[in-house]
Amino acid sequence: MDQDEVARKIFASIDLNRDGVLSADELRAWLECKGEETLSNALLAQLDTNGDGAVSLQEFIDGFRDMRGNLAKVVHVDSPVYRAVSLAWLAQFVKAHAGTTQSWDVVKEFMAEEDGGGTDTVLTVTSNNLETHRDKRRAAEKAKSGKPVPVQYRDIPFEQMYTTDIVECFVRSVAREEHKSYAQAKNLPVGAPTYFISHAWGSTFVDLVKSVTGALAGAAQADTYVWLDIFAINQDDTGGVFSAMAELDDGKTLASTVETSRATLVVLDKERVIPLTRLWCLYEIGSTPPQKLQLVTHGFSENDVSHHIRNIDAETALCFSPADKEMIHGEITGKFGFASMRHFTEELKLRFMLRPMSYESDLQALRERGLSNEYQLEELREHVTSTGGRLACIVGGPGEGKSSVAAAALDLVHAAHFCKRADVRRQDVLEMARSLGFQLGQKFDVVRECLIDLEEDIAAKALVDPDFAVNALLVDPLKKLAKIQKHAVILLDALDEADDDRHISNAAVGLLRHLARDVRSSVSVLVTTRPDADGDYPRRRVLEHDWEGGMRVMEPAHVLGPAPVEVEQEESRLPGPWEEAMRNMQSIKVYQIVARKFVKRYGTNLEPPADIDAAYKLWFDRAAKDDVEVRRLIDIVLASREPLSSAHVDRLRLRETCERLPGWGLLFEERDHLLQTLHLSLREFLGDTKRSGEHAADVFRGHHELARSCLDVLKRGDDEKGPAVAYSLRHAHVHLTEAVERMLHGGDEALLMDVVKKWHGAFLVERRQEEVSMIPEGYEASPWCATEFAGLWLNRQMDAGRRGVLVVELLRLEKALLEAKEKLADNVTGLVATVESLHAFVRVLRWGVGTHSQVEVIAANLPCTSAWHQSPGQSVLTSCTACLPARVDIDATILNNMKGHSDSVTSASYSADGTRIVSASEDKTVRIWDATTGACVSVLEGHSDKVTSASYSTDGTRIVSASDDETVRVWDATTGACISVLEGHSHYVTSASYSADGTRIVSASEDETVRIWDATTGACISVLEGHSDSVTSASYSADGTRIVSASQDETVRVWDATTGACLSVLEGHSEWVTSASYSADGTRIVSAGGYDHTVRVWDATTGACISVLEGHSDKVTSASYSADGTRLVSASDDKTVRVWDATTGACISVLEDHTGQFSSASYSADGTRIVSAGGDKAVRVWNATTGARISVLEGHSHRVPSASYSADGTRIVSASEDETVRVWDATTGACVSVLEGHSDVSSASYSADGTRIVSASSDSTVRVWDATTSACISVLKGHSGAVTSASYSADGTRIVSASDDETVRVWDAMTGACVSVLEGHSHVVTSASYSADGTRIVSASGDNTVRVWDATTGACISVLEGHSDYVRSASYSPDGTRIVSASQDETVRVWDATTGACLSVLEGHTGWVLSTSYSPDGTRIVSAGKDSTVRVWDATTGACLSVLEGHFWPVLSASYSPDGTRIVSSSEDETVRVWDVSHVT
Repeated sequence: MDQDEVARKIFASIDLNRDGVLSADELRAWLECKGEETLSNALLAQLDTNGDGAVSLQEFIDGFRDMRGNLAKVVHVDSPVYRAVSLAWLAQFVKAHAGTTQSWDVVKEFMAEEDGGGTDTVLTVTSNNLETHRDKRRAAEKAKSGKPVPVQYRDIPFEQMYTTDIVECFVRSVAREEHKSYAQAKNLPVGAPTYFISHAWGSTFVDLVKSVTGALAGAAQADTYVWLDIFAINQDDTGGVFSAMAELDDGKTLASTVETSRATLVVLDKERVIPLTRLWCLYEIGSTPPQKLQLVTHGFSENDVSHHIRNIDAETALCFSPADKEMIHGEITGKFGFASMRHFTEELKLRFMLRPMSYESDLQALRERGLSNEYQLEELREHVTSTGGRLACIVGGPGEGKSSVAAAALDLVHAAHFCKRADVRRQDVLEMARSLGFQLGQKFDVVRECLIDLEEDIAAKALVDPDFAVNALLVDPLKKLAKIQKHAVILLDALDEADDDRHISNAAVGLLRHLARDVRSSVSVLVTTRPDADGDYPRRRVLEHDWEGGMRVMEPAHVLGPAPVEVEQEESRLPGPWEEAMRNMQSIKVYQIVARKFVKRYGTNLEPPADIDAAYKLWFDRAAKDDVEVRRLIDIVLASREPLSSAHVDRLRLRETCERLPGWGLLFEERDHLLQTLHLSLREFLGDTKRSGEHAADVFRGHHELARSCLDVLKRGDDEKGPAVAYSLRHAHVHLTEAVERMLHGGDEALLMDVVKKWHGAFLVERRQEEVSMIPEGYEASPWCATEFAGLWLNRQMDAGRRGVLVVELLRLEKALLEAKEKLADNVTGLVATVESLHAFVRVLRWGVGTHSQVEVIAANLPCTSAWHQSPGQSVLTSCTACLPARVDIDATILNNMKGHSDSVTSASYSADGTRIVSASEDKTVRIWDATTGACVSVLEGHSDKVTSASYSTDGTRIVSASDDETVRVWDATTGACISVLEGHSHYVTSASYSADGTRIVSASEDETVRIWDATTGACISVLEGHSDSVTSASYSADGTRIVSASQDETVRVWDATTGACLSVLEGHSEWVTSASYSADGTRIVSAGGYDHTVRVWDATTGACISVLEGHSDKVTSASYSADGTRLVSASDDKTVRVWDATTGACISVLEDHTGQFSSASYSADGTRIVSAGGDKAVRVWNATTGARISVLEGHSHRVPSASYSADGTRIVSASEDETVRVWDATTGACVSVLEGHSDVSSASYSADGTRIVSASSDSTVRVWDATTSACISVLKGHSGAVTSASYSADGTRIVSASDDETVRVWDAMTGACVSVLEGHSHVVTSASYSADGTRIVSASGDNTVRVWDATTGACISVLEGHSDYVRSASYSPDGTRIVSASQDETVRVWDATTGACLSVLEGHTGWVLSTSYSPDGTRIVSAGKDSTVRVWDATTGACLSVLEGHFWPVLSASYSPDGTRIVSSSEDETVRVWDVSHVT
């Protein structure tokens, strides 16, 4: 029986006088019979929509869906579905019994025979043996070997009771006596289930309630009902028959409960994740639509959830009753329609793994609105289902029925996504990929198997990386689909609603472009969209290019067909003006819906609306004008970034207000437990004061309200996954940003002060200055201190995989706060300091998140002058590392790290408006990127060899690229279509760019010429000859009158752009010139001098060299001006980008992060960003306004193989292949002295008394130095190959050295005489060192072994074998009982120094391990690796305690300071770093 039929039957039973309407008296009489007369007035008010004091049948039917919850216990008085207990009672039940002990008897439990099972002897369980008893019971349950035995529980603390204990202690005795459920017998406050709770009985009951109340924190507890089987179902087992089985009714009760509830909360216990191992729980989960499923995880992380999801197996899940198991299996394969339990298991895994979005509520509404339509889908069906590679596009204006067509076409497609402007999640490529992938997995076995088989780390990355998700969840599965000659059909509705706020990009179109490029033949697509408008992203033109030859465009009316006869008849019965208005607006479906509903409810007394705005006004004019709460709710709805959940509206205390919204049930309604609006046009109406007048929403107030309330939600500390918490985590800070931005454009400053102070108080508290340490001289600590909440907030953001988007969001907030600070300076002085300190806090946080990927590393690297330093917030994030010397400010920040190219990136530059970046690569492609988000917008393919440069025309409509295929290509910047190919060069083309007016293109080539081309026709206008070697770059002056070119002939040439005459030759560079370009005003030229490592600035008129900028240590690949001419930026093969003051020539900042050489760097037009291209295949965007950086120990000009402390910890000594040994002040980081004499130096270390330094070198010698004067005291010669290490014995009388000559030598430290030569290794010896007592020497070798030697006799005592590759280092523990070794097999091994047995293998490094040693107390091991990390290990357990990241090249050595609080590391990146590890636990 459908819902309307149920409503009619109930209506008939109430309508006693059979007059077709219900009076107040009739309603009251009927409710009195049910004992619920108190509901009378509320129900009448809800149902009587036209206010005439009576309820018609149509009104009753229209309102029945909303009134079902209120009437549930009246209509279904005997159903266990409606025995959900109030959340308030549940919380009070736990509170009342807290701290008590309970005793009870159980008739039988099942135990193994050896544990008492199968006897009549009563087992006694107390708190002392409770856990042991439970373990034995679980073991018997798992082995299915248990036999019955009576058990008595005595004095068990309530907090330790499982849910099954609650049943036996409280519920069962009542059920046996009353033969009723606990809820009935105790007359508990019950109602229709708000939430269905899926849980396991074998978990702690207090934790269950804590998780549920935490997830629903903020909901009105008295009005929120949770369905718990232990209270709702009769647990009477009298006579051994479970009455529960009868009330569960073969699962029908659970199905009805799930259907009635807003959501199913699956409560997972961290200890054993029991619900995922129980068949009943899996059945409950499977019965729940995806959109209603919420995980409630008590102390769980996303990684915990992902790990346990993979272990789900419905076939082997536990179920006590064979009858239950048979019933559930039958339901799954019958009612649910799964072919097998394996198929059901895979469905559950996919659902949990991908967390797909639900569109059911939207589809339900669309179907209801489209009931009067007659769809003609044959042409659509033929176009998209007959073959792959096709696209059908339904283009129509607002409200013309595009989405109704989409809903009707669902039978034609395998997967669908409905974009929605009101829900930012619907515009997220990640969400699209996950949802579409899930749906395709449901339809195609090959896709499902492909997704299920994803490795855990790959699946985890697909949940946070949009590009990776598209490839892993869509592209790869679709390729496999193509192999079996099938294609998928995908629907994307409302493409226009996926436009970004700036209308310059569209995430859904980007997804389609990806599919068209990679798997076009295996997919066809149906899309709906509004027409392109001026300034909007040209969706249709892009699609026509990508789906050329396979695209068909239709209007909605073509598919909808003519209006049905009954609709025309209905309109004909309307008064003349209304009939005419309805016919005039026939094509605007949303108008038809809004106007018809108004007529049904209020009649035709008013003038008919002329358009959709007027139709909306009819409804709003009927609403009370002075209802403050309604106005507040409308403001919030318009400001919300996705539809608010019912639970969230509960938290706002606005649930009852919903029913007073204008047009409730139509314009606004609760669908799918979300507060939804009818149509995008309603939001556009309310958001535009000109259209809605007095009804317009105050969106600023809405953002203010949400910024406050969402912060309150987060401050409660809920770690569950409730909808309000999830929304607040994603959007609270964005609402703060919106509030600040809108204040800048006329918003209420008093409101802004309120919300900014609230956020300031949440993140910051005043610091007590006496608590601060480690601040370098000349700097001050922040007067503010980051709160514990600030650390928790960041932790949760990172755990949710939001790092990438968080950087963009924080950057926007940072900018808004900076502008607010400047605006408020003269107006609201009380707010300036608050805004200023919050801005500083956000600025540092944004830098940390943008620069580092792990919270521990973020915390370790935040400046000591910031609020984060030594704060509760920092303690939440890490207790281990801090980089020393202390960072005093943030670096020039990487805002975006754009990856996608598969080979070196040769150039990257901005479009003139700063919204796009174009990059060229040796992978033969050009890529266009969104400059804000870093998303790849399109890939331009066509070149047949390396692409050497790419840049925009000034108007942004064209891109020109140069290639080693000897051509220049011109591209449409929007569609990516290649417009023309310019041919004429006879060798590689090294650069190409437009003139400022866009009429000309200039190109440079290794054929030693520069060519000028007509940008429209592609004709070559002139060839400029004069260079005597390859021309590396050529570009126009801003006025277009001059061209400047650079060449490998070591010159720069200036040419007349009209005549082609060479005007001047600029000489001065001593090597190839790699680039040359003009300043914006045309008065200066800057050139990059390639291998002479310099940048030169020239007077563009006279050709005189004005300045030479020195600092780079390798080839300079590019140099260019900022738009205002005040800055220069240069890129180099030394892996840095440098920013220079264009007037003084001073180096302002050094930008380092690329793990390969930099190919180019250039400014955005506004000068706030720098974009760089690198040999590591990445494009990076930097904040050009910040430049201070940490004082890492810099000075070496080549790789640093070793660094170690002096015994007193005051000095650090480092060895480098730049042929020097350097001594550093360990506190300040200053270089104290440079010891020169060696060629490449491989190691250096102090004697125990700190008076000497010993160094080893590839020059085959060992040198001893006076540590005070730096004088070389002696040179020890004897080795016939490079010396790899040298160190002192503890008493300072001996030196031991290792060498490539396969020997270890022992030297007298005073005389320098060689005491002994230890031979036995069959390959290079990489290290040698003494035990602490000086009796033993341990050596490591390329022969994969470690050898232990008697230090006196030189005899080899033992050979330690186990490593499978070179052993790079070996050393003793301080007490001499252990040896630790590092190897190129990527492991660290710990050995028993006496027996030689391998005790443990430490794994974790992802490259060679190059060094390892013990901490002074022997409790820790530190290792350095080729993976650029330093790792700290527990020496006893082998657990990895911390990973120190900061070096960007292999780390060659790492060792502890004498007090164990610091680690010093050296690297191929030419730096030495000091780390604070005093808190590693």
